[in-house]
Amino acid sequence: MAVFSFSSLRDAFVVAGGAWRQVVRMVVSLIGSGFVAHLVHLQEPVWALITSVVVITQSRMTQTLSTGQDQIVGTLIGACAGISAIAMEQWLFWPTDLVFWVMLMPVAVLAAARPKMRVAVITLMVVLLFPGNGAPFARPFDRIASIMIGVVVSFVVSFFVLRNEARREVLRNSALLLRQVSDLLELALHQHPDSNAIAAIDDRCRALLQDLNDGVKEAEVEHPGSLARHDPLVMRLPGLLRKLRADAIFVARAAVEGQTASTGDILRSEREMLCHVLGQLADRCELAATRSRGKPLPDEGVGDVLSQIHQPASHWTSVMCFAIGLLHTDMTVLIRNVWSDGRTDEGAPALGAPHDKAVHVG
Repeated sequence: MAVFSFSSLRDAFVVAGGAWRQVVRMVVSLIGSGFVAHLVHLQEPVWALITSVVVITQSRMTQTLSTGQDQIVGTLIGACAGISAIAMEQWLFWPTDLVFWVMLMPVAVLAAARPKMRVAVITLMVVLLFPGNGAPFARPFDRIASIMIGVVVSFVVSFFVLRNEARREVLRNSALLLRQVSDLLELALHQHPDSNAIAAIDDRCRALLQDLNDGVKEAEVEHPGSLARHDPLVMRLPGLLRKLRADAIFVARAAVEGQTASTGDILRSEREMLCHVLGQLADRCELAATRSRGKPLPDEGVGDVLSQIHQPASHWTSVMCFAIGLLHTDMTVLIRNVWSDGRTDEGAPALGAPHDKAVHVG
């Protein structure tokens, strides 16, 4: 119970730390956007603040970049529509309501086809319908400058202020996934395993694999062109763990279809060994997450971990021998990669390899 309470408190502090980090980043982004907007004497700096909030509230840097890009493109499209509408007002003397609806239709069609461009509709409304000071054609350029300032300042804050290092996230999620695979095998290698419980764990494993892929993309944005060279383990973990999860599901499939029942409780020692080794892998990933990039853990002890993995017993069924033998092979590669920080020739295959295809428990 004490361990569970400590784990809950630790998770709560991690979540709270992430929330406070986001609050600080938002405050810095708002102050920076407002300062720059006043520095260049914009008439309506409030739009810089609004844009800054929209962009900086994204949880990942990749999302921040994507949102900022959408804001810029949508703003330019909406501004062009707004300038055209103002020209119609000034030179053709059309009423504002008519001009607005004429220009709204193509922009609305674009937003319907590409929802990320809905900011174009907002920009058109801001430029045309919100009253402003100065010459009519000065309003759209002033508001475009405000939005650009908000986007640029948010980018700078995302890169330099309390950045959440993606490498640590990948390693922590890897540890969580290893513990989920351990739980899956713990269930599968019992007599009469529960297929529904195994499927539920597998759903969590697939969600964690998606988080791993997102984390690697985030790490590539943080360190463009250098991640594979300086942090190869982070690049390899999604592929290695995808293979491990597929092997575990293969073992579970054999167990659900009766292979475990035909061997009785002979697989108990195998189950205990797998759970222990996977726990050691998870602990190693969690420990590696506490180290800075470029400062790997010493590789002592890898031989002791590998020595626990033994060959499948001759009295097991042929299907279970093959499934667990495949699991042992991929676990060995994973152990050598984790203990060497990815600096080994035994890496993961391409993500599109046939072995990476998902296997589901029926």
